[in-house]
Amino acid sequence: MPALLLVAAAYIAGTLAAAVLGGPWWWAAAVAAALAVALRLREGPATARLSEPHAPHALGAPSTLVLIAAVALVAAGHARYAEVDARPSPNFANLEGEHDVVAVARDDALLSGSVARVDVRVELIDGEPAEGGVRLTLPAPSPPTPPIRAGDRLSMRVELEPLPEVEAFDFAGYLRSRGIHALAAYPKEGGSVIGHEGGGVAGRLRALRRWAVGNIERSLPEPAAALAAGMLIGERSTLPAAVAEDLRVTGTTHLIVVSGQNVALLLGTAIGLLMIVVSRRRASVITLALLVPYVLLVGADPPVVRAAIMAVGIAVASVAGRRTPGWVYLLYAGAIMLAIDPLLARDVAFQLSMSATVGVMLVAPPLRDAALGALRWEERRVRAALIEVAATATGAALAVVPVQAATFEQLPLMTIPANILVAPLYEATLVVAVVAALGGWFDPLASLVSATGRFVPQSFLGLVDLLAAVPATVVPVRLPLEAGIAWYAALGAAVWAIERRMTVPIALAPPRRTGAELTVGLAIVAAGLWFVVLSGGDDGRARITVLDVGQGLAVLVQDRGVSVLIDTGPPDGAVLLALPAQGVTRRLDALLLTHTDADHAGGLRDTERRIAVGTLIASAGTLEALSLRGEAIDIGDRIRLSDRTSIEVLSPPVQTAQRAHESDNNGSFVLMVTIGDLRVLLTADIEEPAERWLTASGLDLRAEAIVVPHHGSATSSTAAFVEAVSARVAIVSVGADNRFGHPVPEVLERYGDALLYRTDEHGSVTLFSDGERLWVESER
Repeated sequence: MPALLLVAAAYIAGTLAAAVLGGPWWWAAAVAAALAVALRLREGPATARLSEPHAPHALGAPSTLVLIAAVALVAAGHARYAEVDARPSPNFANLEGEHDVVAVARDDALLSGSVARVDVRVELIDGEPAEGGVRLTLPAPSPPTPPIRAGDRLSMRVELEPLPEVEAFDFAGYLRSRGIHALAAYPKEGGSVIGHEGGGVAGRLRALRRWAVGNIERSLPEPAAALAAGMLIGERSTLPAAVAEDLRVTGTTHLIVVSGQNVALLLGTAIGLLMIVVSRRRASVITLALLVPYVLLVGADPPVVRAAIMAVGIAVASVAGRRTPGWVYLLYAGAIMLAIDPLLARDVAFQLSMSATVGVMLVAPPLRDAALGALRWEERRVRAALIEVAATATGAALAVVPVQAATFEQLPLMTIPANILVAPLYEATLVVAVVAALGGWFDPLASLVSATGRFVPQSFLGLVDLLAAVPATVVPVRLPLEAGIAWYAALGAAVWAIERRMTVPIALAPPRRTGAELTVGLAIVAAGLWFVVLSGGDDGRARITVLDVGQGLAVLVQDRGVSVLIDTGPPDGAVLLALPAQGVTRRLDALLLTHTDADHAGGLRDTERRIAVGTLIASAGTLEALSLRGEAIDIGDRIRLSDRTSIEVLSPPVQTAQRAHESDNNGSFVLMVTIGDLRVLLTADIEEPAERWLTASGLDLRAEAIVVPHHGSATSSTAAFVEAVSARVAIVSVGADNRFGHPVPEVLERYGDALLYRTDEHGSVTLFSDGERLWVESER
């Protein structure tokens, strides 16, 4: 084995031994020395034993000097990891209590419901310089305040907490490997953006990234846009939680992590274009200039850096005319990355990326060739292509089993079939994403992509959702270290045995890839299915849909082709995921805001950016507070959708009962939607004072259905109010496992015999009416 390859492997082994087993460096060196002596005794003097002594990476007996160097590198890798791991954490890592912090956001805030999470680089603690990182949790901003962006400088007073210890997973170690040394939640004071660190190349690349994401969002509806942005440039901040969970349980999360597939697509496309004017070797060298900006654009996560290093090695070898196995560059990439940052050894992203790539490069080929050896290539092209995809998915899945089991204590059983089925749709989605990112600024092209290209990512999502619904897709499992080592040993032995017994006729070359054929076929089928779904037409009934937007509220009222959205849910884009299922992708006739809370108005910015809104309606106070231009309405005003459907404002009054409505919640619009003879009461976030005013006002509050006030809070749904409404159907818009404990069981009991629906359990809930009868339908 060449000296460079052996010492690279030795350094990796020493680093991993320190990370997994610990102990002093000399024990690792002793074990490595014993293995080296055993190898020398077995092999004898170094000789060139291949017919091509100068073949690259020819296997032969290493020299004594090389073995000594390898032993030294084992010790060096172990010692360097131990030294970096033992470095003291920043002083603030052990601080507790409230402190004034000035920090810079590393990335865009990740929104989840009405909560935002962002990792920040600390500059000052209580006015003193500090270094290190903090993971900050804070309320998501209400419009018009934008969410925190990478480079924003924040000033806040927070309560610092040490990193938590989790029994099943070294979460604290993982966070430290990511440069996070403390946690903080919900700033007590401040929390304001005081500047921006957005200049230079990094700032321009972030702007380019947002431009590309904006083009994708202009071209595709959610969640197809979030999927495409994740696949192309690793943008995961807008990915809905439900989609992320489906990807996790089906083992397809890696498809939205930028890695070798994306780098290969970038370089392959660039080389293909450049070969029109220059030779392949020159094109390979020129395209390497794209790697650095691309890595900065998508973020220097371990899978991206690993793929970039490998791409450089493979391109250089191609220019030099050398044919070197890809796994050699994987080994070099691992050694380089661990030499720069030894703590990557316990980074889950690094572990999964390396192990999956080992599976693709070393496990998948023998599995593929063994299966293809039994096929007649000329007659089985599609089958052969599926075998290749299946072997790749199987190899990667088998290689990551110990990492998944040790880290997450569970295994997704649908990984292999899911990856086989979505493989052609993945490639087609990448093509759609590229077209949308580069051309979405041009309205005709954006409209074309929206009309045709969306079927591919939507088919991908539909298939993943279908597979995630299969029972027992994830099984709990615990795999101790010894079992993990045994697994890899058994996997290696199996691959070796397959290679020894494999007999594939040399005359038979692998067939031309037929992924495009499969993609076209599936796209046609998907287009037909979506045409049937989206062209269902108006069945003559009006609809009121309480959308599943998590811990927030968004209600869609539709009749005679007119659509009015009441509130936009939290600022995590959940409303954009829910609207397409109701046929709303491009336009709303009106958008009405009940009040300014983030869980009701937080999605306004994204909604206006993605969907054309005819008229924005709110109270004068809400328009002023959010700096919005729109039409102000007040108590007694009525919005007509058709000759049978209208929305009337019942509360709050402007001139009377000011004390009863002085809080933001009690100042929410209370709306009565009337469809012929039927009535549905929408109560937003009102509490006991506003309910008391309503019951004493003489207004007719009776309704067939009610959206329960304030998400089922204990401060609302007083007995008198519930009795005054006397609804037969009660719907609670609430997020699963929310931190407020909504809905309160005692509140639900007050609704007695009414049919009770909850969006966290039933999904979006739709009321249908022809003006005389009422039907209720839920997603699940």
